[in-house]
Amino acid sequence: MIQPLRATRETWRLDWFDLDSPTPFGSMFILPTCLYVIHRYTGMLIGYEFIRELDQRRAEMLVHRLFQERGIPDEIQIPDLEEWDESVWQGLSREYHCEVQLLDNDRGEAEPTQQEAIRQRLDSMIAGSAQTFLTSLGPKAIAQGLVQALKHLRSIDKKRALLAKALELSENLPEAMVELADLELQDGNLDSAAEKFANAAADSAAFHVPGESSCYIRALHGQVLTAWQRGDLVQAIQMGEHLLSANPVDHPGVRFLIPLLQLLTGQIDESQEYFSWYQKHYPNDIEDPGFQFAWALSLFDRDEEKAAAEKYRRGMIQNLYLAPLLLDIPEPAPDIWQHNDRGDIQYAADFLNSFGLIWERDAAAVRFLRELYADSSALLEQLIVLRRKMAEFQDHRYEPKHREIWQQLIEQEQALIKQNDK
Repeated sequence: MIQPLRATRETWRLDWFDLDSPTPFGSMFILPTCLYVIHRYTGMLIGYEFIRELDQRRAEMLVHRLFQERGIPDEIQIPDLEEWDESVWQGLSREYHCEVQLLDNDRGEAEPTQQEAIRQRLDSMIAGSAQTFLTSLGPKAIAQGLVQALKHLRSIDKKRALLAKALELSENLPEAMVELADLELQDGNLDSAAEKFANAAADSAAFHVPGESSCYIRALHGQVLTAWQRGDLVQAIQMGEHLLSANPVDHPGVRFLIPLLQLLTGQIDESQEYFSWYQKHYPNDIEDPGFQFAWALSLFDRDEEKAAAEKYRRGMIQNLYLAPLLLDIPEPAPDIWQHNDRGDIQYAADFLNSFGLIWERDAAAVRFLRELYADSSALLEQLIVLRRKMAEFQDHRYEPKHREIWQQLIEQEQALIKQNDK
């Protein structure tokens, strides 16, 4: 179809803003982000879309749709956001023969009157229904819905906005408070995190059902982690013991942390008592490699070298990187198959950073571990070779006998592990 010649250059502008009105999102609530496109000079609204958070893929889809529905402008101006991939817009420019100009996204400048009017108009589309939901469901239900939506968001700023709104609707809502405390902990704001975890624990204690994972348990666990990060290890141990008493099922896994903190503070006798208690109360538990290493160290201090060697070997099997990092020797390449994230190199690196000092100050323990690792190296190398083969085979998902071959690899691995146990 022949298009009439344009008398002036047509320029569009893509922009966005966050709304403050809770909107249903399945069974949850969000604070939508509105993507919209306007004519750069007339301010005419060309198209818009409400999404849960700013997302380049959704912005690209909106522009594609508007190009197809409304025609292609000479130029489109797009915010130059750090997290957005510039090559996406370059590809769009080539596909539609439209100039794409990336603009600094300075939100501090005053908004043009026309653009502000458009934002108010778009906001009004949401505000009315939001007020209806607020009246019918009540502020607490909407606040809880906002908290539930956090797991669907990537942006930390957006998460904070939802939590601020939730606490505005329902002051001191424990679910919101514990999520906000967790964000503060991640950002290193330890005093703020400690205060919020304490408030969340106090406000949620009455609603905790023993044996269930709850906001109360998350708050107690957060207090343990905050005390640990602040360097108050004695308090962290006490809080961990309280958490374990309140929640023996131990969803957060604090049972694996307590003896390591005890060893870090030099509480050798207490750690030995703890391991004896643990053995009685958690038989056939999952095997955490760092915990196995700590148990081995405790047994070595009691001159139970045979039992210590057994625990070390169990830990080495669970994480092939832990011993090499502690001994400062070359570790296996990271491209080997693991049963879970407790077996990967990042776990070992984090363990070394947090608890490596326990071994550094005990030369005899390091010497024992070094000798044991040397004695076990042949078997460990066989396991490394097999797990590397397993990692490579993971890519052969269309192999007709994939399940059969994979089971054979698992059986070979288990046979090697049984050799380690002898």
